[in-house]
Amino acid sequence: MAGKLKKPGKIKEGQGAAFKDTIGAVRLAARIADERKADYIKVLNVGPRLVITDYFVIIGAGNTRLTRRIAEDIEINLKKHGVRPIHRDGASEGNWILMDYDDFVVHVFTEEYRLYYDLERLWRDSKLVKVKSGGAKTAQIKAGRKKGFNEIDLEDNDNDINIDLDTDLNTDNDEK
Repeated sequence: MAGKLKKPGKIKEGQGAAFKDTIGAVRLAARIADERKADYIKVLNVGPRLVITDYFVIIGAGNTRLTRRIAEDIEINLKKHGVRPIHRDGASEGNWILMDYDDFVVHVFTEEYRLYYDLERLWRDSKLVKVKSGGAKTAQIKAGRKKGFNEIDLEDNDNDINIDLDTDLNTDNDEK
């Protein structure tokens, strides 16, 4: 693929055929993380600044057992839709698990590693893709009971792209 630019936001033929576009797979990864009680979920649109991928899905979890579980469940559920990682790293230690799906990369961190590597700061010029869920965690954050590491962005911003985790997954298989 050296020297060849890919169209942003499109899943390649034969990879992820169940999704109309990359954002459907990104939404599923974020939804699975939310369902598995991830403490922190952010999606960054890095495509305009990074040629090798379009989105980073950054997930935080309280311990290595949970990071492994979240990463495994994301991988299993994306495979059900025909999306497979081209590279996976870090599962043995579990502090930072990286799953490269070409058009998007899933990073599952423990709190300590997420704060240390601070990908959000490194890619701060990228647009934030807001992930919204109707879960209890969101209600607690809205009420101000959780801060810091557990924060999920809920504010609207013109530079942000919104993904509602409670909507359909945008698949070609959907019945109308």
